[in-house]
Amino acid sequence: MTPTQLVPILKELSDSDKLLLLHFLIAELLKESGLVPLDEQGKIANQGSYDSFEAAVVLAQVLAEEKA
Repeated sequence: MTPTQLVPILKELSDSDKLLLLHFLIAELLKESGLVPLDEQGKIANQGSYDSFEAAVVLAQVLAEEKA
Protein backbone atom coordinates (compact mmCIF):
# COMPACT_ATOMS: atom_id res chain seq x y z
CA MET A 1 0.00 0.00 0.00
CA THR A 2 1.20 3.48 -0.78
CA PRO A 3 0.95 6.42 1.62
CA THR A 4 -1.71 8.01 -0.59
CA GLN A 5 -3.82 4.88 -0.21
CA LEU A 6 -3.29 4.84 3.57
CA VAL A 7 -4.22 8.47 4.28
CA PRO A 8 -8.00 8.10 3.81
CA ILE A 9 -8.02 4.97 5.98
CA LEU A 10 -5.95 6.65 8.69
CA LYS A 11 -8.27 9.67 8.73
CA GLU A 12 -11.16 7.36 9.64
CA LEU A 13 -9.41 6.06 12.77
CA SER A 14 -10.44 7.30 16.19
CA ASP A 15 -8.04 9.54 18.08
CA SER A 16 -7.09 6.71 20.42
CA ASP A 17 -6.41 4.38 17.48
CA LYS A 18 -4.25 7.07 15.86
CA LEU A 19 -2.24 7.38 19.07
CA LEU A 20 -1.83 3.60 19.26
CA LEU A 21 -0.66 3.54 15.65
CA LEU A 22 1.77 6.38 16.33
CA HIS A 23 3.14 4.54 19.37
CA PHE A 24 3.54 1.36 17.31
CA LEU A 25 5.35 3.17 14.48
CA ILE A 26 7.72 4.95 16.85
CA ALA A 27 8.49 1.70 18.69
CA GLU A 28 9.20 -0.02 15.37
CA LEU A 29 11.52 2.77 14.24
CA LEU A 30 13.39 2.71 17.54
CA LYS A 31 13.64 -1.08 17.46
CA GLU A 32 14.95 -1.12 13.89
CA SER A 33 17.45 1.67 14.55
CA GLY A 34 18.70 0.02 17.72
CA LEU A 35 18.36 3.23 19.73
CA VAL A 36 16.12 1.83 22.46
CA PRO A 37 16.31 -1.75 23.70
CA LEU A 38 12.99 -3.58 23.77
CA ASP A 39 12.10 -6.39 26.13
CA GLU A 40 10.50 -9.66 25.03
CA GLN A 41 6.96 -8.24 25.12
CA GLY A 42 7.88 -5.39 22.76
CA LYS A 43 7.60 -2.75 25.46
CA ILE A 44 10.20 -0.07 25.88
CA ALA A 45 12.61 -1.20 28.57
CA ASN A 46 13.18 0.84 31.72
CA GLN A 47 15.77 3.44 30.76
CA GLY A 48 17.12 4.05 34.23
CA SER A 49 16.71 3.63 37.92
CA TYR A 50 14.75 6.86 38.40
CA ASP A 51 11.18 7.75 37.53
CA SER A 52 10.59 11.29 36.25
CA PHE A 53 9.99 12.77 39.72
CA GLU A 54 13.07 11.13 41.21
CA ALA A 55 15.11 12.26 38.22
CA ALA A 56 13.92 15.85 38.72
CA VAL A 57 15.03 15.75 42.37
CA VAL A 58 18.45 14.36 41.42
CA LEU A 59 18.86 16.99 38.70
CA ALA A 60 17.88 19.79 41.10
CA GLN A 61 20.44 18.52 43.64
CA VAL A 62 23.21 18.40 41.05
CA LEU A 63 22.40 21.90 39.83
CA ALA A 64 22.34 23.22 43.41
CA GLU A 65 25.74 21.63 44.09
CA GLU A 66 27.20 23.22 40.95
CA LYS A 67 25.97 26.67 42.04
CA ALA A 68 27.59 26.34 45.47
